[in-house]
Amino acid sequence: RAVCVFSLALLGAGSAWGGETLDAIRNTGRMTLGYRENAIPFSWKTKSGQVVGYAIEICQRLAAAVQEYLKLPRLEVRYVPVTSADRVRSILDKRIDLECGVTTNTPERRKRVAMGLTYFYAGARLLVREGESILSLQDMKNKTLGLVKGTTGELVMQKHQRQHTDTWTVQLFDNTQAAVAALEQGHIDGVMTDDIQLLVHARRSPWNLQLVGPALSIEPLTLLFNKQDQELTRLVEHEMKRLYHSGAMRQMYQRWFSAPLPELGYSLDWPPGKLLDDNFKRPSAYVADWVML
Repeated sequence: RAVCVFSLALLGAGSAWGGETLDAIRNTGRMTLGYRENAIPFSWKTKSGQVVGYAIEICQRLAAAVQEYLKLPRLEVRYVPVTSADRVRSILDKRIDLECGVTTNTPERRKRVAMGLTYFYAGARLLVREGESILSLQDMKNKTLGLVKGTTGELVMQKHQRQHTDTWTVQLFDNTQAAVAALEQGHIDGVMTDDIQLLVHARRSPWNLQLVGPALSIEPLTLLFNKQDQELTRLVEHEMKRLYHSGAMRQMYQRWFSAPLPELGYSLDWPPGKLLDDNFKRPSAYVADWVML
């Protein structure tokens, strides 16, 4: 796969002097990608043991760009599982070099880590069992709502409680899969997190689950990396813009959102929204902060 040759004038001193993360990669010949084990279609581990997904493919392209930039004859790419609760800490503790999953770009996270260009816009929605007369978050009054630890869902829930004085019990889960399992078993009455992840679980579930209500947020998703490495920041921005301008990003999107998924045999048939379609045409490092609706 061809990778562009970077301009030293654009990126700085080039392979002679790298930032903190790039120096470590050059010295070890190894780059570590953090992934989510069950965040289809962004990042997951198949039954055959492969780590795949839309975010993973983007990070693999970035790893190839790093190898070219550092002029390494070989680059070993390792994969380390992370969770919504420990993904930022994994970057800060240098367990991983890039986090490739479903992370919303928020001001609070930008204070701690760097973020790439947006590669998807999600929205928080509610997943419920069919036939239980729950059509929106307001219908969850006196019921139990499942949320995933370390996600923006908690903030969305808190805002709506303040605005509507509604009360419901909250139960926290380590991941979306565990929350949906609790919903299927009748232990909770709804799950709120990113719509695209909930759609995947609804498709896979033997139960009749449905997404209800409007999107409760607009959440730009992207990858995370070391905020202290300015050279890596420039490299990531340059390569992601190239992927957008070349049409490669749109092709990757089609592969993961409009075609059968590896080993799963079904397609999500999820066209890009207006915001992402604009990114495909006019990529920019600028990000509009995530908003709660």
